[in-house]
Amino acid sequence: MRLQLSVISMAVYCALFSASSMAQDSAELDTINVIGQNRSTKTENTDSYTTSAMRTTTGLALTPKETPQSVSVITKKQLDDQGISNMADALRNTTGINVIEDSGKTRYQSRGFYIDQIEEDGVSSTVAGSSGNPYRDAQSMTDLAIYDHIEVVRGATGLTQANGEPGGTINAVRKKPTRQFQANGEVAAGSWDRYRAMGDVSGSLNSAKTIRGRLVGVWNKTGSFKDTVSGHNETLYGVMEADLGENTKLTLGALYQHKQDVPDSFGIPMGFNGADAGLDKDTYLGADWNQEKYRKRNAFAELEHYFNDDWKITGKLNYVKNNSLQEYAGLANSSTSFTGVSTSSPYLTVNNMQRYDNEGWQGSAQVNVTGKYELFGRKHDLFSTLSFSKEKADSRWRRIMNSTAYDVYQFSNSALTQPNWDDRSTLKNDIDYVSNRYQRALQLGTRFNLSDRWHLIAGGRYVNYMATGYYQYTTWNGKPDNEYGENTPVHEKKWVPYAGITWDVTPNTSLYASYTEIFKPQSVTNEQGDTLDPVVGTNYEIGTKSTWLDNRLNTSAALFQIVQKNRAIYDSATGFYNPEGKVRSRGLDLEISGEILPDWNVFAGYTFNMSKYLETESTRYAEGANFNPYTPKHMFRLYTSYQLPGVAHRWTIGGGVNVQSKTNSIYNIAQGGYALWNANIQYDINKNLRVSLIGNNLTDKRYYQNQRVRVAGMNNFYGDPRNFMFKLNWKL
Repeated sequence: MRLQLSVISMAVYCALFSASSMAQDSAELDTINVIGQNRSTKTENTDSYTTSAMRTTTGLALTPKETPQSVSVITKKQLDDQGISNMADALRNTTGINVIEDSGKTRYQSRGFYIDQIEEDGVSSTVAGSSGNPYRDAQSMTDLAIYDHIEVVRGATGLTQANGEPGGTINAVRKKPTRQFQANGEVAAGSWDRYRAMGDVSGSLNSAKTIRGRLVGVWNKTGSFKDTVSGHNETLYGVMEADLGENTKLTLGALYQHKQDVPDSFGIPMGFNGADAGLDKDTYLGADWNQEKYRKRNAFAELEHYFNDDWKITGKLNYVKNNSLQEYAGLANSSTSFTGVSTSSPYLTVNNMQRYDNEGWQGSAQVNVTGKYELFGRKHDLFSTLSFSKEKADSRWRRIMNSTAYDVYQFSNSALTQPNWDDRSTLKNDIDYVSNRYQRALQLGTRFNLSDRWHLIAGGRYVNYMATGYYQYTTWNGKPDNEYGENTPVHEKKWVPYAGITWDVTPNTSLYASYTEIFKPQSVTNEQGDTLDPVVGTNYEIGTKSTWLDNRLNTSAALFQIVQKNRAIYDSATGFYNPEGKVRSRGLDLEISGEILPDWNVFAGYTFNMSKYLETESTRYAEGANFNPYTPKHMFRLYTSYQLPGVAHRWTIGGGVNVQSKTNSIYNIAQGGYALWNANIQYDINKNLRVSLIGNNLTDKRYYQNQRVRVAGMNNFYGDPRNFMFKLNWKL
């Protein structure tokens, strides 16, 4: 029931009751208490490490306790306290998420599987790098200044996503205009010449407050501890809301973002037998002309209409246009037989020179209907979504061969001369590839309230998926080539069921169980030329959730199992694939988030995860072997913030630690377990100004980032050493 209508009705009732009572001097007014549950997902200005509700799992606004899956929310306060402005750093501080570098893109994993989908306000698109060769992907992640909070669901989400890996789903919830005027901003400066400025203005645009607007602007310089590596980005976001009558609201918004970086594409080599090569932390073995450029344009619209207190329809449109340019060269050796470098054997060759010109767009439309209906004397929830999406990508790849060897301990970034990419006589390869993906889907489900304590969520998602692609060779193996070819079209249909049940053991504690299936179409073919059947599987989870301290604190514990089969196995004898792979992931999630005492917030999450091959997938991946050795078996994330009491109330102190156990790459390059300690201190100059000092990796731990294909000659990336950032925040 909408709170506004309830308050108006109660006010009318009280007015009539008062008028009647005035005629009877002896009458007395009774006290009436109105009790409701806050289901707002907004976290801005709440100063909280938790949220009242989230929508990612079903599309309904459910509290974390009502949601029968493992969920986390990264609130605005958490992002501000830790000085986080990009998605990778946000997820590094979230329960159970493994952030890895993958072919020039940052990818996210949960429970041993990739997270392929990211939503913005519930409208889905693919994560950058997830739909194919990451180098051919024009997408880039958006600066977090435009978001109110980030919702993360771990495990397969069969209701809202039905065509990807079962790692989970990210839903980034955009900031919306406010009725009252507000303005805030920040300026920041940090280690390695990092600088940032952000402004955010919001409020009503007319006296009736029926038209509201918001504008967010960001300028960011991203320095690095590595020589030459740096970048900058500019982001501009605007959104407007208009009340089209009492029951209808229109939202229109747009975003423009430009990013430019000097990337470190290959990292550094290891020493012999996987030992540290002793290179300085700031070592950069790429060319000084390496660059990445990304442009992103996004327009979106939403129309929301209430038929009555129980039924609502929402229509959403989202369009994203991306362009990117990547050109790079560097010292690297991808061979698994390469054993490493040392001062007595210091040479490493150039790993070719490459350029990618990419562009692409994604368009999505969806209609959501939610409401309540009566059956067997009780009210129940119904939710449905009809969606359509199309994605097109166009990528041109050019490569120039160069195998010159250099001493890694004496290498100069200017030693590699930038080539003329338009000189076809120097090109080894020049290939254009175009791909198209289409999806139509219908989601339908209900939350059946069996009793006051038992609730069943049941439903599913029907998905109709199609993909096509073609390539054009202009140059191959250094010679002109006009070969044109089309990929085998992919067309798959599937009903993906979902079921979840919760039992409120007490008003504050629930037990739950959930089940959903996995569905991911494949594009590779077997010996007969047929596209392989989709990857399928199951996702089971049981757990308990509780709320404490008047819903200011949430706790959860979950056991999970994911089984995935029909995985493509390459047959070297035929040069084709067979759908024979099968893997399993099991584990435990624990989380606590919110306020444990007045002015004391905490977020802590622990994940235990073990995965293995249930069937042999090649000579390298034997039955019983660890399916995902680059996901730590143990991950623990903790951050806490406390505003001091009494005369010291202007001060807030915070700190935390990220701990993980040892990992391996699939080529057996090991990284031992480690702990990274972080802290911040804040001082409120007055009610409008706050200064902060944020420190990360305070013990200056030397470690390598988790990476799937680390080998002795490349893909070894140092994590950030000790660093600090000073921030000044203001608000009106």
